[in-house]
Amino acid sequence: MKVQITFFIKNLSRIWNETWLASFFYKPCNYELFVKQSLNMEMAIVMARDAGMDWIIHLDTDELIHPAGGREYSLRQLLLDVPSNVDMESSIERDDIKDPFSEVSMFKKNYDHLPKETYFGMYKEATRGNPNYFLTYGNGKSAARIQDHLRPNGAHRWHNYMKTPNEIKLEEAAVLHYTYTKFSDLTSRRDRCGCKPTKEDVKRCFMLEFDRAAFIIASTATEEEMLRWYREHIVWTDTALNMKLLRKGILTRIYAPMAIVKGLRESGVFSSAIVFAQTRAKPKLSPTEQNLQSINSSLIPSARASRSQSLPSKTNIETKSGIKSQAVSRKVLEISDASQAAIPPLSPPGLEHLHMGT
Repeated sequence: MKVQITFFIKNLSRIWNETWLASFFYKPCNYELFVKQSLNMEMAIVMARDAGMDWIIHLDTDELIHPAGGREYSLRQLLLDVPSNVDMESSIERDDIKDPFSEVSMFKKNYDHLPKETYFGMYKEATRGNPNYFLTYGNGKSAARIQDHLRPNGAHRWHNYMKTPNEIKLEEAAVLHYTYTKFSDLTSRRDRCGCKPTKEDVKRCFMLEFDRAAFIIASTATEEEMLRWYREHIVWTDTALNMKLLRKGILTRIYAPMAIVKGLRESGVFSSAIVFAQTRAKPKLSPTEQNLQSINSSLIPSARASRSQSLPSKTNIETKSGIKSQAVSRKVLEISDASQAAIPPLSPPGLEHLHMGT
């Protein structure tokens, strides 16, 4: 798969040569992950079209779709009517969780699902001293209909080269984000990043304030200090506060995913699906992806290039016959270059937004 993706980046990727994503290039940790996710989403569009899919959505391994509002709790039925989702963030009640999908039932609602008065009125109690209302991102994930000219707009949104996307927010359905649900998540994130645990250096490695704080704690504190910090900032141990926020609608209980995941595990469906996927894995590109190689017009600069390397305004490529030709589709590329930068993971609005609106 690594060979396949590298081949795609160097020979097929269009977004690598466009400026809207370029500000995230050649940066470590979360920025590098953000670029990889965007490139994978670009490739997934091709694969989804090749497989005859109607919709595409990007989810991380700590996220589930909660298709509330759809008939029979069906994502298929839900997508027949509307194209987008906002998210909820898990609110764990223990520090010894091993299987979040099977053990977590309490979630904090997205601000888009709350009355403004409730959100800002309970903001301080809901954040519990953390930098933001959500620990991590609050700008949701969206599903997109597979269609011509579709491209990712970062890991959270989609865009179309030829038209402005029509985005609709759901009232009930959501992406459930099981963030920092295991104590080991602190050290695992730390081990994936080689940045210095200083307030300045973490800014070039992580986009969100809580991730920065968590990385510093995981890099400098003892095991006992980390566990204390984890309980204070992530685990919801105050049952009185939990009940208050549940009554106000800021926290909510969602049991369906837990029950479904438990049933799938006990029935062996998960293990069977993994085995099936491994036997079906193909190291080669699909015919559609191979055809794209001859259509694509830009040679992608190496991702391992120096951080100071600038992207060329025009790109020459060497054809099989040895003749150099300039990149085609420049008109469309110019349109995309003029568009806004990729949408990164964003924190929900804070109290400063309330003051700005008054």
